[in-house]
Amino acid sequence: MLEASLNNTYRDVLDDAMCEDEKFNPVYVEQILEARTRIFDEMCKATGTPDTEYNELRSAKFNARSVTKKMLADWLEAVCCIFDKYTTPVLANSLKVAADLDTMKDEKIIDQKKIIDLQEKIIEKKEAELQSVKTVVQTTVQSEIKSYSSVLKNTCNKALAPRRMQAALKTATEEDGRSRNLIIYGLEEKKEEKLEDEILEVLSHLDEKPRIVSCSRLGKESTAEKEPTKRNFQPIRVSLSGTDHVRQILNKTRKLRTVEGYTRVYICPDRSPDQRVSHKKLVEELKQKRISEPSKRHFIRNNSVFSCDT
Repeated sequence: MLEASLNNTYRDVLDDAMCEDEKFNPVYVEQILEARTRIFDEMCKATGTPDTEYNELRSAKFNARSVTKKMLADWLEAVCCIFDKYTTPVLANSLKVAADLDTMKDEKIIDQKKIIDLQEKIIEKKEAELQSVKTVVQTTVQSEIKSYSSVLKNTCNKALAPRRMQAALKTATEEDGRSRNLIIYGLEEKKEEKLEDEILEVLSHLDEKPRIVSCSRLGKESTAEKEPTKRNFQPIRVSLSGTDHVRQILNKTRKLRTVEGYTRVYICPDRSPDQRVSHKKLVEELKQKRISEPSKRHFIRNNSVFSCDT
């Protein structure tokens, strides 16, 4: 008989997917889908419907003689089992997930509002601090201006004020110009030298390639052509396009001590006469420290001599 040949092929899949009283597990989804396919295949076979046309199954076909009451009962039982033990838990879980999502959404909105409120408070605090700093600066500047005006009126000759201003302006201009300069010592002068190319060659060992605005040797007129046998090492002043390159080069200048042919080449800032005097004193102090405390490392930083253990 057809009923015997069908033999409920979906039952083993349902039995594997879930034991009695076991809770639904998403891992069993593929097995449930396989059982559903087998049920429909069995229905199609029993009613003579092509197994690829499930939508052609109609109640009229289930009235065929080939379909027994036991088949209908088994199919109904299997479908009810799928609905009761699998579909219903999924729907219930979906409702819970939807509720959880709504809760998370509400919590996120609350958290975002807290963040926005906190940001607004931070902005207000910063604005208050800026306003406070602005007030202090304005008060200080006004006080200093009044104090300066009072001292100027009481102690200075008005005729000297323009001269002092000119001197201050000149000093500031010179300092600004020096901040873009470097002084290179120990680079031998050559006959018909291409100074800019030689400087770029030195700086290439520091991985720097700045734009050189100007460069020239300092001191007396060159003697390289007049006395070709005499070695000359007059220092070189180099003007760069910006102060950033100057700082970067000065930070790397120690690398030259390890470069063959440049171990006696030194690069220094372009100091004013007063600065050179102060730096010379620091160098002398550094030498004395190295003699008196040879076990320590001594160095110059921020116009002072520092020592630390090696």
